[in-house]
Amino acid sequence: MTAQSLLAQLGPYAATLVVGFLSALIPLVNIELFLVAAAAIAPRTYPVWTLGVVAAAGQMCGKSVLYWSAGSALNSRTGRRFSPDRVDALRRRMAAMNPWVLGGFSFVSALVGMPPFLLFSILAGVIEMRYWHFAVSGLAGRGLRLVAVVSFPHAIKGLFG
Repeated sequence: MTAQSLLAQLGPYAATLVVGFLSALIPLVNIELFLVAAAAIAPRTYPVWTLGVVAAAGQMCGKSVLYWSAGSALNSRTGRRFSPDRVDALRRRMAAMNPWVLGGFSFVSALVGMPPFLLFSILAGVIEMRYWHFAVSGLAGRGLRLVAVVSFPHAIKGLFG
């Protein structure tokens, strides 16, 4: 299915939300490419930055699934196979760290993708980072990143079109 047909079937916001959610869970689905296509298709008067915000919300919904899954997986029977001493030591070190530092790390990971935000989402759940720190900083970082991604081709189109 192409971006154009998905946008036509679901509308720009629903399609962006769905692709954002899927791309958060499935690394082969690329939200940036979808947004570039959506911006290229959109009329010049369309506020494409809103697609970046919707995509960030969809991404954070998917990353939240990873966050909560990772936290509960360690408490499951399978998760108990991991060394509880090492996991507890990591949790204690992270709990001793300033929560704003972890939030900043989450923001940077969401903004630039290093370390991959997918891995950071899982780690945040494992170390039991405060959810609201994870969600707010991740949404801010992803929002800035995706608004920039979707705005760039639209601005180029305005210059040459």
